[in-house]
Amino acid sequence: MTNEEIYASIFSHETIYIPPHEEKSAPLEVALGCSWHKCRFCDFAKDEFHIHPLEKIEQNIFILSQFHPDNKRLFLLGENAFVMSCERLCEILQLRDQYMPWAKEVAMYSRIDDILKKTDEELRILYDRGLRALHIGIESGCDSILEHMNKGVTSFEIMEALRRLDQVGIAYYLTVIMGLGGRTFSNLHAVETARLLNRTHPKNIWCLKLKLWEDTPLYKEYKQGIFDMMTPREILAEERIFLQNLTVENCLFEDTTVLDMYTLVGMLPEKKQELLEAMTFLLR
Repeated sequence: MTNEEIYASIFSHETIYIPPHEEKSAPLEVALGCSWHKCRFCDFAKDEFHIHPLEKIEQNIFILSQFHPDNKRLFLLGENAFVMSCERLCEILQLRDQYMPWAKEVAMYSRIDDILKKTDEELRILYDRGLRALHIGIESGCDSILEHMNKGVTSFEIMEALRRLDQVGIAYYLTVIMGLGGRTFSNLHAVETARLLNRTHPKNIWCLKLKLWEDTPLYKEYKQGIFDMMTPREILAEERIFLQNLTVENCLFEDTTVLDMYTLVGMLPEKKQELLEAMTFLLR
């Protein structure tokens, strides 16, 4: 086998889904699919949920160590790898210590309920073992939207989970889906999401634009005229209201979907006015 074939053998698919801020991290596949897999808008998690046996993970990390001998950060692949128990995560981190001791920092995707199911002591143990960041799709801070989209958590639970991460020092990167409330709940989505995040301390807020996937319940609602899908310009206007109401500090704000053409990036609150002016210009 060539080196390329050996490296590819540790991944289940050709495309590796890893957050933009983790592109330089060494990617270790530990799971496939989403443990929830019930969100009405989601077509991302196509695989059946599955946690790899420890033997498979050990084989993967052994090979990975040959290709990433200098990476200081390890990213555990899986739509919400943090669903694994503290015990299993510690076993994986023990393998990290054995095969990649130079990768002192660890990050992964998580759902909010994955965090809530762990005790404060377990979160501290994982932090002490190197867990430094979780990437979480909160999507909205509006309970009506969260409930309708079958997200499986409430705004209070989101706030509580992030508060507990703050207590132990685990950073969190959040994604929000603009347009998720449709025209009917657009203003509520923007204001309530900002209100929730203002009570948290995200390292990064990444705004995504809602995409309707044909095989999802939300797409069927759209075709039936139940869900009132917004245009890209309307979604940008909604995002501007969201940003106007944000008061978070030391947070990188990113939008890579504005009108399908532009990328807006800036630290908050320093660049807030510049970002708002850019959105206003694009909406002319």
